[in-house]
Amino acid sequence: MPIPISKALISACPSRVVLVTASFSLEGFVYLLGASRRRDARLECADHEGVTWVRVLNLSHDEEEEEEFARSPLSEVHIDAALGRTARKLIFEDGTVFETSDHAGFSQLDAGSRGARLHQLERFGPHLVAFSIACLAAAYVLWRFGLDILAALAVAMTPSVVVEQIDRGTLQTIDYVMADPTGLSQEAQTRARMIYEQVISALPEQEREGRKFTVLFRDMPSVGPNAFALPGGTMVLTDDLVQNFANDNLLAGILGHEIGHVVGDHGLRRLYRSLGAYILVALLAGETGPLMEDILLEGNALLSLSYSRKQETAADKFGVALSYKAGFDPKGLKSFFEKISETTGDAPQWMSSHPSHGNRIEAIDGFIDALPAR
Repeated sequence: MPIPISKALISACPSRVVLVTASFSLEGFVYLLGASRRRDARLECADHEGVTWVRVLNLSHDEEEEEEFARSPLSEVHIDAALGRTARKLIFEDGTVFETSDHAGFSQLDAGSRGARLHQLERFGPHLVAFSIACLAAAYVLWRFGLDILAALAVAMTPSVVVEQIDRGTLQTIDYVMADPTGLSQEAQTRARMIYEQVISALPEQEREGRKFTVLFRDMPSVGPNAFALPGGTMVLTDDLVQNFANDNLLAGILGHEIGHVVGDHGLRRLYRSLGAYILVALLAGETGPLMEDILLEGNALLSLSYSRKQETAADKFGVALSYKAGFDPKGLKSFFEKISETTGDAPQWMSSHPSHGNRIEAIDGFIDALPAR
């Protein structure tokens, strides 16, 4: 704490010597220019004719043994910025440095300065609690509402060449990690491709623009009877799906569902939404290379994501309508979920990112009822 004193601070002026009563002093250490030794010292501060003066003395309380190291108007002394509980420093023009850990006393020297106000804000208190709550609230609002908007903007600004590279990178990862070349006969592949061509031909031309729709086949025992679509339009059907579900209407419904994911940009939206916070931090840090390499070349990020329930329901509705428009029975997609439910059971919806099979079947019935008559 500042120590009140009654000694006189002698300020030298060109015309006279002025005796100024020191208002307070601080104890600490002094470092002289060119010397490596630290010495005990005190800083005295006083006002004279509107000017605040400071000087550094040795720590002796005997006036005859006092030794002055530095003297200057406070306005000509550099005050370092406060940083937590680290020692504070005054640096004189001649290179003399006074250092003290008396933060309370030192605050009288830089009171009202920008650094002091900032240091006050950094201290724990109600203002920090309020600020933390405001940050958490802003983060929730961004997560709840903002990420979807930002993801939509990102999708709109993503060049088609980037989407194609995402498809290639993800497919390479699939082939390396979990897929083998297809074992389907040429006849089975031709049948599936004919159904695919019939379904894709029912897709409006404007929905096909900018996308390279294609269908591929892979042997993926660990995945089972399944199909998935990549953002650029590449669709992969597993051997188990084509072999074990030979119904054309069923396969048309599944293909329509996957096309719905592509048209709705569901894959890109999930990717951008999930990585939104990471991308923001990476951009602020000035380093996005590893992230973009993972997305574009390796495809790991896209494979780790799953569609939301809302997106799955939208794709079901789209698939039913598209397969019906292509001339197939719209109940094909419903029959797929009925067979899957019989084989694997139906886990509670809250345990999955997808709607439960029962809920999807019920929703598909509603979609079918809403279809226009042929």
